[in-house]
Amino acid sequence: MAITGIILGVVVLLVLAPVVAAVVYRLVVVRRDSTSVLVKRNGGDAWRHGAVRYSDTDLAFYRLLSVRFGADVRLDRTSLELGPRRQPTGHELDVAESGELIVSFSGHDRRGGIREGEICVGPAELTALLAWVEACSTDQVRSPARRRR
Repeated sequence: MAITGIILGVVVLLVLAPVVAAVVYRLVVVRRDSTSVLVKRNGGDAWRHGAVRYSDTDLAFYRLLSVRFGADVRLDRTSLELGPRRQPTGHELDVAESGELIVSFSGHDRRGGIREGEICVGPAELTALLAWVEACSTDQVRSPARRRR
């Protein structure tokens, strides 16, 4: 009976350790070098807490409490389009901070699928996002076949 309990404890530990490590990674490492946001997919009614990171080529979204080590969604920088801004309304006022704005977006993920939704950010974070999108270089916009050698 004692051996069964020890084996069961080891199995539970082996299963839970990676899950706990992934959650701690999200809460500590990802949030340290990222921007906190709320994101909602088109057609969905739930806002997801998370963080975004910008790179030269894409925007990576990490859900706050996911068990994945990598990004949940990556949107290609050259395909990302931001739509009109609006103030939160109705139940959105319960999750949005004072002064935050909601912006619709559309872009291609790594598999070439189109992702559409809304992102809720503060004014400073929106300025950073707009600057990042607008600063996309001409070389990044051109397809590799059209680039001069």
